[in-house]
Amino acid sequence: MPDKPDFDEINDNVHERVRQMMEPDDKTSTRKIEVLHDDSPVDTPGTAPELGEMPVPKEPLKIKILKDEPAEPSKPEPTPKVVAKKKEPPVPEEPAQPETEEYSDPTTSKAVDDIVATESDQLLAAEDDKLLAAVPPAKKTSWRSRLKDFVGHHKKVIIGSLLLIVLMIAVVPPSRYFTLNAAGVRSGVTVDVTDQSTQQPLKNVRVTVGGATALTDGEGHAKLGKVKLGAKQLTIERRAFSSVTKKITVGWGSNPQGEFKLEPTGTQYAFVVTDFLSGKPVSKVEAISGDSSAFSDENGKILLTMDKPPDTIEVTLQGKTYREEKLQVDADSKSETAAVLVPARKQAFVSKRSGKYDLYKVDIDGKNEQLVLAGTGTERDDIVLISHPTKEVAVLVSTREGKRNKDGYLLSSLTLVNLVDNTTKSIASSERLQVLGWADGRLAYVSVASGASAANPKRHRLISYDSEEEGNKELAASNYFNDVMIAANKIYYAPSSAYQNGVNVSLFRVDANGANRQIIINKEVWTMFRTAYDHITASAQSEWYGYQLGSKDATKQSGEPGNLVSRVYVDSPDSRKSLWIDNRDGKGVLLAYTLDTKQDKVLHTQSGLKNPVRWVTDKTVVYRINTEQETADYALSLDGGQPKKIRDVTNTSGLDRWYYY
Repeated sequence: MPDKPDFDEINDNVHERVRQMMEPDDKTSTRKIEVLHDDSPVDTPGTAPELGEMPVPKEPLKIKILKDEPAEPSKPEPTPKVVAKKKEPPVPEEPAQPETEEYSDPTTSKAVDDIVATESDQLLAAEDDKLLAAVPPAKKTSWRSRLKDFVGHHKKVIIGSLLLIVLMIAVVPPSRYFTLNAAGVRSGVTVDVTDQSTQQPLKNVRVTVGGATALTDGEGHAKLGKVKLGAKQLTIERRAFSSVTKKITVGWGSNPQGEFKLEPTGTQYAFVVTDFLSGKPVSKVEAISGDSSAFSDENGKILLTMDKPPDTIEVTLQGKTYREEKLQVDADSKSETAAVLVPARKQAFVSKRSGKYDLYKVDIDGKNEQLVLAGTGTERDDIVLISHPTKEVAVLVSTREGKRNKDGYLLSSLTLVNLVDNTTKSIASSERLQVLGWADGRLAYVSVASGASAANPKRHRLISYDSEEEGNKELAASNYFNDVMIAANKIYYAPSSAYQNGVNVSLFRVDANGANRQIIINKEVWTMFRTAYDHITASAQSEWYGYQLGSKDATKQSGEPGNLVSRVYVDSPDSRKSLWIDNRDGKGVLLAYTLDTKQDKVLHTQSGLKNPVRWVTDKTVVYRINTEQETADYALSLDGGQPKKIRDVTNTSGLDRWYYY
């Protein structure tokens, strides 16, 4: 603690400072000072209190210097006499406090107060410095550090609280669902709806859960998403059927609600649908009238339920791979309405009935015939027409463009025909074109370069055409190819050794896009025979090789095989079966090979049955009859029934084995 201040010394200092303050700036003038007091009363009004008895005003005294005025020598102001009062001892119960001397003059009192305050501030500052030196300042910490310290000191409490919260959320469903919904968690609900009277799925049924709504698809299935969790109301409704309302609880996952059967309340109309070729019932055919619809069962029966039908009902029948059929039914009818369904894909054919080789399209039942491409009169009779396995597209090889080389020889053109809008696109033109078929959606063909000399090592070009990108890609070139074929979507080709200088002479396999080129037999192969769907026999000079489709290499055989008839296979759209034609007892035999069982099934035997053959659907095929009596295309169903004639046609070629020598 600092020593007690000496008030006698302070008093002397005050006297000196007051004297200096009161002394004028020069000897010829006096300074007029106005002391501003507050209204606080004093102990003895009208008298000057003695030092030590002067009352302390409530507020500090204010001094206002008005101006300097000339001194008046006749009336000099005496210096005020200040009498100091004795110091009084401190109260025993409290520590002694230093006493300040009071002066009768207000200005002096103010100066004394200022000096005492300054000295006190100095003493307090000294005390603060000692305290700060004794106690070092606390280090500043970040909020992360403070949080870490808090967690460290209350770790058990925090963990226990979290476990309690998690337990409450997990055990109490309302709490759990409320928390998850607040966190933005959503779930799904699935529902299946059927017609109680037919057990068939109902389409376009409105399913509502909470604020989510969905319509059932063709399988009667509805899937709702973004559904809040918890207790909800499920509503299922459709016109002409009784509605269903049910309380459900939506939790995690898809929340399958199972099957709901709606009871019909409207008027029902019956239909029976069968296949045009086989005569068998067709399932999954949809009957549509307005916003009402129904599906056929395995017996081909449809019960269409309607609410307040008009006098005449217009019904549309739609089935996968089938042509759309439209019917009109009287509203009072109580009997079944029979309907026959025809495959939707068109059959393209060439006819010379007009004197020119015209290209037509027609439905399988012979209806809706339409001219697609009129002949030009320059066509030779070596026309080739091949349909795409899955699309309404056909490829025509003919001399219809009338182009000739420098020697006057007619050039063949390769034309892509769109059977939907009857548009055409010229793909290539050459002295000779042979189409190999379709592989992975691309058309493969061999082009003989027009005007090229016989010694040209690239006179023959193996090309694939992509109808999507509308571009040709050269896969290989040679003076000529000994043999080329497509088998199981792979292209096999054997270039001749002529003008190759021993290079590029092997049996190759390549994808239709040019990828994955591999050598199967590393020597010149003269010819190939496809003796079975998955087997190729090849002759290489005087040696014979057998190759299993999909294998890496061919296997050398002990001698010439007994069967050297090459088959032409045409794969179905689903790649599960393949058609081929055999000749037995002077008749053509149409067979279907099943890839899974590796078994052949005879579909039909008839004189004059020949290529081309094609698939219309996975169960419907078309074949050609060419005899002295007729040349016509016939349709046949793999489900049975008798073949039905489509149209008389002009005989054209289709897919065949490689014939250029």
